[in-house]
Amino acid sequence: MATIYTKKTDSGKTKYYGNFIVNGKRIRRFLGDTHKSAKIQFKKLDYELTLNGVSSNKPKTISLDVTILSFLREVETSGVKHDQVYIIQKKLNKFKEYCLLNNVIMIQDVDVSLCKSYIVSRSNDRITNKYQSADDNHCPKIAPRTLNREIQFLKRFFNYALEIEWIEKNPFATVKAIPLKPDSPRYHFTDDQIKLIMDNAGKFYDFYYLLLHTGIRCTDAYKLNPEHIDGNYLKVEMNKTGDFLCVPIPTHVIEVLQPRMANSTLFPDIQSDRQRRNCVKNIQRLFEPSFVRQNNINLHTFRHTYAHNMLNKGVPKEVLQTLLGHRSIKTTEIYANWVRKEELEKWV
Repeated sequence: MATIYTKKTDSGKTKYYGNFIVNGKRIRRFLGDTHKSAKIQFKKLDYELTLNGVSSNKPKTISLDVTILSFLREVETSGVKHDQVYIIQKKLNKFKEYCLLNNVIMIQDVDVSLCKSYIVSRSNDRITNKYQSADDNHCPKIAPRTLNREIQFLKRFFNYALEIEWIEKNPFATVKAIPLKPDSPRYHFTDDQIKLIMDNAGKFYDFYYLLLHTGIRCTDAYKLNPEHIDGNYLKVEMNKTGDFLCVPIPTHVIEVLQPRMANSTLFPDIQSDRQRRNCVKNIQRLFEPSFVRQNNINLHTFRHTYAHNMLNKGVPKEVLQTLLGHRSIKTTEIYANWVRKEELEKWV
């Protein structure tokens, strides 16, 4: 007797599994993410198990390499972009290298103590790609927030192995997040700094102007073309979330972009990685290296500045949430302590 059953993940995604009884023994298999693919795999496995018996059951031990490849295929089919898949692969390979150093090759041999020691090891790693770190040997440790994201990611990886029954429990389940300090205000440019940046913007002037007056993420601004400007509205699918942003755009911004409307892309001179790095460095070179690192000065600072300016105008946070394309109001509330006292006093 064989049947198909479903399970729902924490994110609400439905996964299909097969339940087979061979020689009195129950065998379960992961079939796929869609009913169509699950039915095809179900028929194939039902035939193989009936023909070969229990001996065709999956191996008792699965290597980390096999698990990582299987997980990456799962991630790719979920619609995650290629660049993000590459980052995920790098993180998994780093964890695999640590396991190999500890003579752990199979996914079933990864235990809680190894997971905890890995996070301790990662907390002592140094970041060497900070702004001009080669000049003054500025190599800080990994931030606790970054480590917490890595913990959550590895929990997800082992949950995948748990779902397809390659392991019996998630060894990262008991690894606790690192306590964080309260969020400090995101740095925003002052009026004097904005003037300094725009006076030295050169060929990047229009790009900076767009970021400053719309709050759009630079990763979304890179790919803009004339079709994304619909009348006085900006309409674009956001890279970070995949959600669709549809917000009004100021008339003066449209006027600045108008000469670029004849191009297939609005910013053809900021398409390569090298051009984009130069776009960032053009701002950073205007400040002291220590100031740039301390306040994380980059193109995203324009987005913080936009949020700061809108709040000071009295824009409600619910409206700002829509303008910035935030999924959660909690993300928008990070900026709430930027409201100037005159605006606060008006409401009290």
